[in-house]
Amino acid sequence: MSIFGYFPHARGSRRLLVAAALAWLAFGLVAEPPLAVAKAKSTRARLVADAEVYLGVPYLYGGTDTKGLDCSGLVYRVYRDVLGQIIPRTAKTLFAFCEPVERSKLQPGDLVFFDTTDRLAHVGIFVGEGQFIHAASEGPRTGVLRSSLTEDYWQRTYAGAGRLITPAGYLGFILGLAGGPQFGADSLFRGLGGSATLAWPIAGLEPGLQVQASWDAELGVLRLPLQLSFGIDRRLRFYGGPVLTLGSPALSGGAISYVAAGGWLGTLGLSYAPFTFKAGGLDWRLVGNLSYDRYVAPAGTPADAGRDLAAGFRAGIFIETRVLL
Repeated sequence: MSIFGYFPHARGSRRLLVAAALAWLAFGLVAEPPLAVAKAKSTRARLVADAEVYLGVPYLYGGTDTKGLDCSGLVYRVYRDVLGQIIPRTAKTLFAFCEPVERSKLQPGDLVFFDTTDRLAHVGIFVGEGQFIHAASEGPRTGVLRSSLTEDYWQRTYAGAGRLITPAGYLGFILGLAGGPQFGADSLFRGLGGSATLAWPIAGLEPGLQVQASWDAELGVLRLPLQLSFGIDRRLRFYGGPVLTLGSPALSGGAISYVAAGGWLGTLGLSYAPFTFKAGGLDWRLVGNLSYDRYVAPAGTPADAGRDLAAGFRAGIFIETRVLL
């Protein structure tokens, strides 16, 4: 029997996660790029304009200024000047750093990569209308110039494209979808949890709203909180808010009962994402989660602080993906 069959209430959480995934596919959301910017359209226009300033600058291996530029040096210089951000310095490391993007979905400011020496060794800045600006080291023309992706040589050596900043048309929100097992002090397996977080990135912070449904197998309840959340540096997030509890919470097979309490702070918690990776064109994170749900023992029940804390605290390990809206 599957874990969802053993915990029938968890089927609802699974359906919610499946529905969210289908909605993501239907609306064509995109994965989160490495660098988030608030005004994507104007920032992309500035990247193109800055790249155009270097047209005619001679090629110089290792160069990063107007005396001479190599291909990745041009990208490095443009992004540093416009965004104030330090990015990888070689075509190969830039390719690994970027969020992959289909050629048909390229936007001005995205990067295009080429296998010019039987390996990925060349990069340029896409400027729209099938053209890109790059620093060429050989051929009929060298130095910083504008070329077309439709030219035979560039079509033949085209290796892919990457995105460093938020796409134009971005509404300004990040949607995080997560799920995984939860653990407790009395029993190792405490249940299953899933969350959906809608955040608005601003100045390196991510305030937002979060729904974190969980089936607590130890207490025999389904928790449905609506929380305010506050993220810091994409890794650390604090949250808290009111919660709807379905079921009658009890430990030890019903021998010790509780009452869900807490009002506007029925649940509190934090999550931390130490590891990130890419798979299937999406960003994924391993997230450690610690939450406290407030329960109180009925009047007349003998006090037991350790037991009460064990009832309220849960730890979880979630897998999360984040996409842009």
